[in-house]
Amino acid sequence: MRIRQLLPTFLAVLFGSALGAQDIHFTQYYMSPMTLNPAMAGKFEGTARIGGIFRSQWTSVVGSNNQYRTPSAWVDAPIIRGFRKRDWVGVGFMLYQDKSGSAGLIHSAAKLGATYHLALDKKGNSVLSIGGHYGGEQRKIDINKLQFGDGFNTSGQYVQSQSMDNGRVLGDSKYNDIDLGVVFSSRLNKVMDFNIGFSMYHVFKPNYSLVSSGGGSSGSPQQGFEKLPRRAVAHGQFNIALNDKWNFSPTFLFQTMSGNDEIVVQGLAGYLFNEEKGITLNMGAGYRLSDAINILAGVKFKDLTVGVAYDVNTSNLRTASNYRGGFEIAANYIIKIYKPAVVNPKVFCPRF
Repeated sequence: MRIRQLLPTFLAVLFGSALGAQDIHFTQYYMSPMTLNPAMAGKFEGTARIGGIFRSQWTSVVGSNNQYRTPSAWVDAPIIRGFRKRDWVGVGFMLYQDKSGSAGLIHSAAKLGATYHLALDKKGNSVLSIGGHYGGEQRKIDINKLQFGDGFNTSGQYVQSQSMDNGRVLGDSKYNDIDLGVVFSSRLNKVMDFNIGFSMYHVFKPNYSLVSSGGGSSGSPQQGFEKLPRRAVAHGQFNIALNDKWNFSPTFLFQTMSGNDEIVVQGLAGYLFNEEKGITLNMGAGYRLSDAINILAGVKFKDLTVGVAYDVNTSNLRTASNYRGGFEIAANYIIKIYKPAVVNPKVFCPRF
């Protein structure tokens, strides 16, 4: 039997499960708030916030030309007051693209989101944030980069096809997507606060497929009907000021998609290096269960925060990867534009 006859079945399993379950993830998940939880949009003190993050991994396994790269950029802002004085509405926009492997599999998205932040007490120390994203996503491969053995011909010679069968495999798939999330945050006292959240991505499981369902009436391939699995995310962060110089923030992340789970625990310590210039040095570590040790570092200079992360592989692929995993760099900047206070001068006349 020729291998090409088995190709559609093989691809249906491959793209419908392995690639269908692939979604973006970052080691510095709290440095990428809008990919962590849609309810994080506009959740900060300032006029606007811009940021970006870039991840690169598996260079020692797949080579520098085929490595996994994930850039993402976003902007968000609290724009208007809510129905009550203590409530507010935040909006955000994000872009990301995930490229992986020799086939050039690309998963890209552009999404617009909105969040309502509901104060639960008179002072606004506890806030419940509910938000969502809506936008377009695309997954595509370069079908000319993949080669499959064609088997032996009638002369007993082994021949190899130069590309996929375009009549059975589609190069890309586009679809609209909706994500939802909720975050509860609370300030316990002057030195301690926390937040905990839950989000669901691909809520309505949009149809997508990189495999055709066969020729239509015109003979051209038709889009398949694979359902994109939902991705559920739970996360939490606790912040405590230990003294005038040191603060500590332990965090956790759990996410699951199509039976694939990821659990990460981290701890990040901050040291106030220069109070006058507003410079804080960050350092920490974490562990992604059964996968990698996370080494974290960064600096906060006034309203600019920069972070880097390096993953040391501890999985079964640690020998092939030379114990290396992924590298990340992230940054965000909070823009603060406030109207200057207008003070009416008063002249006090002395009495005689």
